[in-house]
Amino acid sequence: SCCRMGWLDARLTDKLLKEGEGASLGFPPYLSASLLSIVRCRAQVEQALGNKTRRSEGQTYQHIAMATVAEGIAEGICEQIQQRKMTLKVRQADRLANELQFLMNTLKIYLSSEPTSLLEGTRRMLCAKAGRGNGMQGDGPDGLAALEELERLGRVYVLCLGM
Repeated sequence: SCCRMGWLDARLTDKLLKEGEGASLGFPPYLSASLLSIVRCRAQVEQALGNKTRRSEGQTYQHIAMATVAEGIAEGICEQIQQRKMTLKVRQADRLANELQFLMNTLKIYLSSEPTSLLEGTRRMLCAKAGRGNGMQGDGPDGLAALEELERLGRVYVLCLGM
């Protein structure tokens, strides 16, 4: 439930995007809620188990829990996008593609190959819808600059995830 993408339904967002104020919307709330749920899970596991290691896999329980939550969130976000792909506008698709790239960059050590390929496939679909072709990063406010801003805004989450 933490990966609901409410900004896609907001009329205010569409109005701001038309007025050219899309960059001032700040950090996407659905990403914030998703990453905070992962941080919360990490804290709960750390409080309960500390750094105990699962002998059969050689991984800490904390890493296993983080991977489980990260994969669930990635799958939930991709499912929400797939459900709405027909109604997405070009600017929404472009913004979502940047946000999925940020999510992949942030959670890469916790994601196995299946959720990573799901995220990548969804991102490529969004890039095609946004008119980027071949999934390449765009220029300007809807491209690399937007991804860099997300990376800056997301540093707190990266620190909280313990990477």
